[in-house]
Amino acid sequence: MFYKTPILVLASIIATFLIWPDLAVPATVPEIDPDKGLVIFYRPKKFSGGAIRFNINHAQGSLGILNSGTMVYRYFEPGPQQFWSQVISQDAIMIDVKAGEVYFVKGETKMGALAGRPKFKQVDEVTGRAEVGKL
Repeated sequence: MFYKTPILVLASIIATFLIWPDLAVPATVPEIDPDKGLVIFYRPKKFSGGAIRFNINHAQGSLGILNSGTMVYRYFEPGPQQFWSQVISQDAIMIDVKAGEVYFVKGETKMGALAGRPKFKQVDEVTGRAEVGKL
């Protein structure tokens, strides 16, 4: 009988972390490279449109999938960089990347007639850091 108590306590702790995923460690902004620009795409966690996910594309290929409550980042050489995503409709954003700078792009979903549409919006560093910290 006494050997079951530690197992039950451990199972309760594990169940708590599975039920409340918001107890996870917040996302952090990576270090800035003085020779390259850092572009961070993030998407706040929302119930509305949360099941919709979209790829972030660049001339170098796919950067990753942006789901609700996630972030994707890459370092880029200085110069104009275009990023886009397409689900049923497409949205694109152009960023003039400068070395040693960080850029935050907020990904959202707008509801369309048949499905959600990706929408990118560049935000200032203070807003970006605050919202990434809540992921």
